[in-house]
Amino acid sequence: MVNSYYYNGNQYIPAPPGASQNGFIAASIASAAIMGTMPLFSKPFNAQLEREHANNHLYRDSFLKALPESGLDKKGVRILPMEFSRLADDYSMGRNASYSPNEKIIRINTEKISIAGFHELGHAMNDLKGKAGKLLSKMRWPGRAIAGLMGYVALFSTTKPKDSPQNALDFVKDNCGKIAFISMLPTVFEEGMASYKGVKLARKTGLAEPLIKNMKKLYGKALLTYIGHATATGLAVGAASMIMDKFTRPKKVESNSFFMF
Repeated sequence: MVNSYYYNGNQYIPAPPGASQNGFIAASIASAAIMGTMPLFSKPFNAQLEREHANNHLYRDSFLKALPESGLDKKGVRILPMEFSRLADDYSMGRNASYSPNEKIIRINTEKISIAGFHELGHAMNDLKGKAGKLLSKMRWPGRAIAGLMGYVALFSTTKPKDSPQNALDFVKDNCGKIAFISMLPTVFEEGMASYKGVKLARKTGLAEPLIKNMKKLYGKALLTYIGHATATGLAVGAASMIMDKFTRPKKVESNSFFMF
């Protein structure tokens, strides 16, 4: 027997038992598949960064001059050379560099990837100089948290009949993929701004233009990585929401429909 109910004068058939569990499994698989593409966006950047180890001597002196040139040293920013670290992590191996706003420290292997250091100094300038950069810097983690929350909204929100009155929560549910993508944009913009300021600073230190050109290529690939991550996040959340909607949304009974009892 088909159970149905009436809502606002219309007859609906609720989702069958087990629909939520099946939808959750399907949505999780689809989301994981989309998020699994993220390393593909990072591949061009990582490959070039690895190649730049051999060219490090061309950038190192300019990078070490860039800290006092920027005036960030007077604001307490320090470079922590990770080549002296005893930890065998991405920093000491020259696969990553970072700026920590809380510590005002740039962690980088200056013997391998000084080319990336100008970008980290750009992050420090965003954090400590200028209102727009500081705002974007502070919005990064809340934005990522919101994007993560949208994943939970997509998977666990109750789906109402399509023509039922909508409220703010329904709007969020119906647009959670777009919201997740938009929430990642402060990270994308802040990364782009850090690269722009880093390149300007490199020119200020007298770094040769062919090296600047190579640096811009590397930073462009890094930015594409963040754009890819934002896009994949939005698509993963949106796909999860669409799948859960397909499995769990009550179906309206049209006037010319009939069901066997």
